[in-house]
Amino acid sequence: MAKRLHSFTLNKCQKRVCIAKDRISQLPDEVLVHILSFLTVEEAANTSVLSRRWLSLWRYIDRLDFDATKPLDKVALQPKLQKRQMKKYLRWVSCTLQMCKGQRLDQFRVCFDLNKSARHEIDKWIEFAFSRNVQRLELDLLKGGDYIRTFENCYTFPAWLLGLGDSADSSSCIPHSNDLQILSSVKQNFKSLKVLLFKSVNVTGKVLEFFLHNCPFLETMVVHGSGTLVNLEVVGPSLKLRHLDIQYCYNVESLKICDTNLVTLRTSAGAKLLLKNVPMLVEVEISSAEFIHFLKDISSCLSCVISQLVVLHIHVLHSWRGRQESLRLHVYNKGCSPVKGI
Repeated sequence: MAKRLHSFTLNKCQKRVCIAKDRISQLPDEVLVHILSFLTVEEAANTSVLSRRWLSLWRYIDRLDFDATKPLDKVALQPKLQKRQMKKYLRWVSCTLQMCKGQRLDQFRVCFDLNKSARHEIDKWIEFAFSRNVQRLELDLLKGGDYIRTFENCYTFPAWLLGLGDSADSSSCIPHSNDLQILSSVKQNFKSLKVLLFKSVNVTGKVLEFFLHNCPFLETMVVHGSGTLVNLEVVGPSLKLRHLDIQYCYNVESLKICDTNLVTLRTSAGAKLLLKNVPMLVEVEISSAEFIHFLKDISSCLSCVISQLVVLHIHVLHSWRGRQESLRLHVYNKGCSPVKGI
């Protein structure tokens, strides 16, 4: 009797296993695509081997994060691999975009060591992102994934794509022969931008101001290592911009921020900074490689906001006995709760 009962129990368990259903695959396409969007592009594409149901789902994800900084560790040890890895990366991104079918993009991120030699491919990627009403456009092209490259070797943002007629790099202001037809559509589709990030990308103040005044949802702008940024004006109460980060742009001659609702500001152009009527500004970080007279230079430009700041970070590199040292001051206004250091 016990043996029969044991046999019945096993058969019952086996039957349960056999009738188990794949409930995840029964979810609507929109839900599955949303879930896949939280994976990396490579991980999402790998789900295509699960079944016919999953074969093409990944092609509709709305977050394309092409972060491939891990191979750069090998390149650091063997510089000869740099060109090979760059070609591999360019091929990977371009081939993936050809397979993507989504009509909208929440994020398009390029994160790899790319220079101006990849100009044609990157131009096409930006065009693709704008055609999908991208909300977060991030070009993180740092050398080795960590360092700002020399300005003359940086990729230059194609001003012609916005219909702007001039650029610091003349080769970037002339459209490719077969690209003129997409200009009108592109000039409409960039208006969904909320976040704009350029690292080791040459971009002019004219281009940045164009985005500021033509993107009604743009809240965050980050520019690191641009050699063509000379003058920038962030002016106008209608601007949505809340967070501005301008670092390592050593050719900046003036940075004017007036009549805006900016909340946080980070810049290494403190000596070139002009602030006026920024009532929402509560956090400022200023860095410089020059110690002499630096505090005196920035004291005048911060005088109109010092009483309203919740936190002020001053980061200065200076030499002492032949060594480079970092001086970092944290100033918190009384009555305000401390904010963690950056």
